Parts: sequence; C-alpha cells; structure tokens
Amino acid sequence: MKKEQTLQNLKRLLPAALLAGLLGGGLFVFLGSYADMWCWHGIICLNHSIFDISSTLQVFVLCILALFFTGMLAVALQRGEVGSQAQAAFAGGVSGFMAFFVIRVYTRVSNLLWYVGNGGTDPVGYLIDSISYILVNFASTLFAALIMAALAVLGALILFSSLEKAATPEENARASRLVLGSTVLIILVCMIIPPLVARLMIGAGMIRVHSSAALMGTFISLEHTAPDTIVLTAHKVPPAFTLADTHFSVYIDGLDGIDVSNASAAAASGLAVAVEPADGLQAFEGSQATWKGPVFEDNSTPTSVTVIAHGTDGSEIELMVLNRSVLASLN
Repeated sequence: MKKEQTLQNLKRLLPAALLAGLLGGGLFVFLGSYADMWCWHGIICLNHSIFDISSTLQVFVLCILALFFTGMLAVALQRGEVGSQAQAAFAGGVSGFMAFFVIRVYTRVSNLLWYVGNGGTDPVGYLIDSISYILVNFASTLFAALIMAALAVLGALILFSSLEKAATPEENARASRLVLGSTVLIILVCMIIPPLVARLMIGAGMIRVHSSAALMGTFISLEHTAPDTIVLTAHKVPPAFTLADTHFSVYIDGLDGIDVSNASAAAASGLAVAVEPADGLQAFEGSQATWKGPVFEDNSTPTSVTVIAHGTDGSEIELMVLNRSVLASLN
C-alpha cells in the first residue's frame, strides 16, 4: 500500500517537473547562445584573450544558474504538494533530464536546418548520422545528462529547504516567489554586468583594443545596378571607436591602384567617375554608396574594387568584397 502511494505521489509530480524542464531547457539554450551573442556582440573581437575567457566563464555560470532555476521551478509548480526531500529531488531530477532532452533536440534540429540551408541534399541521412553519433557516445551523453540532473536536483532542494520553514500556504507561496525572484535577479546581474563593465573599461582605455582583429569581420557587398554603375554596401561594421576614419577607402585595381574613395579623389584620379554620396562609403552597418563611370562596365574583364578600413591602431585592412549574387547564395 505504501509503495502504491509513493508511486502515485511521484506520478503526480511528473507533469509539473516536465514542464519545468521544458522551460528550463529553453532558458538554458537562450542564455548559452543568444544572450551570450547579444551581450558580447561588437566587443569580443576587440581583445580575444580577455573577452573569450570572460564570455566563456559567464556562459558557464549562467548555465549552472539556469539548471538551479529549473529544479526550483519543478518544486514551485507543485504548489506545496512536495512532501519530502526525496520528492523534491525526484522533481528536480526529472526536470533536469527534460532540460537536457530539450537542449539535445534544439541542437540537432539547428544542425539539421543549417545542413539543409547550406545545400545539404540528404537530411534523412544526416539525421541518422546524428542519432548514430549519440548512440556511439552514449556514455558521455549520459554523463552530461546526469550532471545537468544533479544541478537541477540541487536547485530543487534549495527551494524545498526554504519552503519547509513556511507555516502557511501564503508563506509557502511568498518564500517560493522570493527564491525564484532572487535567482532570476542573479541571472540578470551575471548576464548584464560583465559585458557592461567590459564596455566601460574599453571606453576608459583600461583594455587594449585590437582594432585590426575587429576590422577583419567587416565585409562589403558589391552590386551592379547598371552596366556602368556599382553599389557598395557595408556589412557587420565594427564599433566606431576602432576606426581611425569614419569612411572606407575605395580603390580600383588593388590597394596600389586608383583612389576613388570620394568625389574629390575620383576627380583627382582623372577618371570619369561620379560618387554618390560625395564623401563615399561611410563606416556604419548598412551604409551604401554608388560609383558610376565607364571604368565599372561589367564586361569580360571587369574592374576589381578594393575597400580598405583604417583602424585606430594604425592598421589598414583590406575588406572582403562579395558580389551580391555570391552574398545571396551564402545567406
């Protein structure tokens, strides 16, 4: 009879624990990928030796906190029906395994979509290979799942220990909100403060900025809008403080060729080239400039166009110039 009662109690805990795992897995994915990308966007390339380590440690801490939160949520969603530490541990463990399952599914689906989007012709075979990889590495997969479940169990026990002290349902709910809210606050602080401090330190000159590394992530698309007209568009431009010049330099036939960066340079070159706007291609994402002249006619020997960015460290980086049709195929 006691065994049946125990099984019924555990079965009652399952729905909320699975829901907590689903939500916690989503939070884990968000913090480990998108939040990290947003927080460090634009500065991680400025000093890889410092910011790579900082962002990695940040993700590590955030993912642990996300698993703690998952276990806490598994207990909180039970609305006071968790009667013992064993039940709390069970709910936390189930939520941890569910979170692991969500993460694995997300990873495999993302990889499959990437494969198909990049011209893959056998998605079924790719999916079978992915599943085979998981089965071959089952021991390491199980170990990772157990680690995540253990962290979720720890979070569940932390919340349960706080709820044990509550004498009434109102106190129980208040304690639950307090612990969950505090955990969310800690997650937000850990997510926002490190990149914010990094940006402030960069602005104060306390961290050396390698602008040449930042500039290498920039590329320019080139599009022929008419037989004698080209349009250059800037993509993924680094922060303005890494640039010594707010405009890119544009040359015909290589860096040692003819400077047509702006209307003045084009006029001085002696070529019949019109530049719009007159100051050329500005160094911000999405900026465009047009060059028009017979020299740009797209015949059997098209003119090569070179775009140069000037870094604050004195570097001059030749940017990648992609034809619009090539850019479209890459996207």
